[in-house]
Amino acid sequence: MGARVLTLYYHRVQILEKDYNLLCVSPIRFRQQMLYLKHNYPIVRFEDDWTELDTDAVAITFDDGYFDNLQYALPVLEELEIPATIFVSTGTMDQMSELWWDELERLVLVGDNIPPVFQLTDEEFGCVWDTSMWEYKKNCYGGLHYLMKNFINPDKREKWLRQLWNWREMERTVRAENRTISVEDCRKLAGSKMISIGAHTISHPSLASLEAELQELEIKESIERLSEVLGSQITLFSYPFGSPEVDFNDTTIEICRKYGIQKAASTEYKLWNPTVDPYRIPRKVVRDWTLNEFEQKIREYWIE
Repeated sequence: MGARVLTLYYHRVQILEKDYNLLCVSPIRFRQQMLYLKHNYPIVRFEDDWTELDTDAVAITFDDGYFDNLQYALPVLEELEIPATIFVSTGTMDQMSELWWDELERLVLVGDNIPPVFQLTDEEFGCVWDTSMWEYKKNCYGGLHYLMKNFINPDKREKWLRQLWNWREMERTVRAENRTISVEDCRKLAGSKMISIGAHTISHPSLASLEAELQELEIKESIERLSEVLGSQITLFSYPFGSPEVDFNDTTIEICRKYGIQKAASTEYKLWNPTVDPYRIPRKVVRDWTLNEFEQKIREYWIE
């Protein structure tokens, strides 16, 4: 069978008052986790040819491209000389909006002046949600997130978000703690010997829910934008949400191959071995675990 690789994926190294989607690992815990990995496993780059390995190893990845990857993760990775790949969604690099689930969370769950009812105007999915109590707000958030991820295209998602901004009577702004990397930030990350940059679409849709033309647009334009920003070819990709056949499919893979992607990350819950398709690299998630919890999880992660 050969050596195996446990690829871990993070999203954020940050402390938030409310981390609704469990995306954050605190800076202190992140450093503890990296130290543990450094002392116990060979750590390989995502882009390396793993078929040459003669021992099991770990790879570190980040999805989305939050600014805290530069602010808090990079100093630890550089200090400990641990390589990582950051997959960047390019649609928020202009700093004009947050990633869509962060905006949705802000609009439905955050603040005291939330109207008691939200009426979504849409010819196919029009619906009325009671938002008068916390449990109802969470239900509204969950329902809208599910529809936005699985059933509508990015243009319609944007229209729905604009309805929500109008409903809350709020000006669309970006909260400092939720901003993603800018063009300059991306160049700083890519300038580190520890970091490789991959593409992660423009607007972070579940690709398999889109028609082939829209999939191609999301993949092609994110690759081209990053190539333009960094002045180098982009050969790495991560499928948003990442579940095989649910969030990406054979069409997605063919498009990635067409535009020069050589290796693509999923979130399939497995270990890599030399028989694995390079366009279906499996990964396992990391949460804000204490060191003891992290050690236990890593031990579990090696069991197939």
